[in-house]
Amino acid sequence: MTDKNDSFTGKSNNSKTTTCTNTSCCPPQTPIIRATPKVGRNDPCICGNGLKYKKCCGKNA
Repeated sequence: MTDKNDSFTGKSNNSKTTTCTNTSCCPPQTPIIRATPKVGRNDPCICGNGLKYKKCCGKNA
């Protein structure tokens, strides 16, 4: 019988998400700009039924 904690080290094996500190090799990151404004939870729903977004289309999100 093997112990469950033996295989878990608590460290991620995904090393592809490292950040580069040398700015000469990597281009600067540009901010994400939305085409439409963000819908808030208490705003009217975008489908137009009259409910708040959190009670309609945002319920399963």
